Amino acid sequence: MKRALRISAVLLAFAALFALMAVPVFAQEEEETTEPTTISENTGLEPAVPIPVDPPLEAVPDWTYRYMIPTTLALAAVVILLTSIRYFTNVVRKRYRIVEE
Repeated sequence: MKRALRISAVLLAFAALFALMAVPVFAQEEEETTEPTTISENTGLEPAVPIPVDPPLEAVPDWTYRYMIPTTLALAAVVILLTSIRYFTNVVRKRYRIVEE
């Protein structure tokens, strides 16, 4: 009986976690369009002041994106390299013993 209780508790925890992660997805609203509305050509009306449509500017990446992400990736690579070297020196080197006669 205790095993069934544990399994049901784990399933309940996973269901609660899934529900907490799914709620923000359903709460998002539809994206609003940023395109200007135009007057239909069928009406024959023209705007009083025409507004020129400028091409969108290229987004300049933030300094965090330009510097911190590559630095983090480089540090992660160094940590992985040093961890593998330390594993080799601590585990593999001590695995075999030299027998002297």
